Amino acid sequence: MNVVKSLIALGLLVLLSQGIQASARDCIANLTNNSLQDTFSYSLHADDVDRDFGRDYLAEAIYTIRILIDREGCKRDAINFGQGPHGRSHSRCSKIIRNQEHTRVCYIETNLGYFFLTKDLLDNINITYSRWD
Repeated sequence: MNVVKSLIALGLLVLLSQGIQASARDCIANLTNNSLQDTFSYSLHADDVDRDFGRDYLAEAIYTIRILIDREGCKRDAINFGQGPHGRSHSRCSKIIRNQEHTRVCYIETNLGYFFLTKDLLDNINITYSRWD
């Protein structure tokens, strides 16, 4: 009886895994104009990010990407911020020029591809998405 339960559980895990992979493929197509482009740029207004993250720029960037993928019709489980192309993702935010807040750039790796986020002086958040090869 335990063998039957184990096989059923394994089968359910395989089906769930395939559903998540299909969801990720659909999301990539949504983000890349049906895969016609490898890189695509988006812009959101800072008012769309309705939470204050203080100095946690990485959390703010991830939250902003979640808003973007939701608007592009992606399912929440389509994106994994902990997984990059070679295992664990490597994401960070830093200023290009010291003491110049408007030069802050965030680089975020996900299972879908990588994102660069910047803010301009007019309260826009500019997001560039590139899919993995």
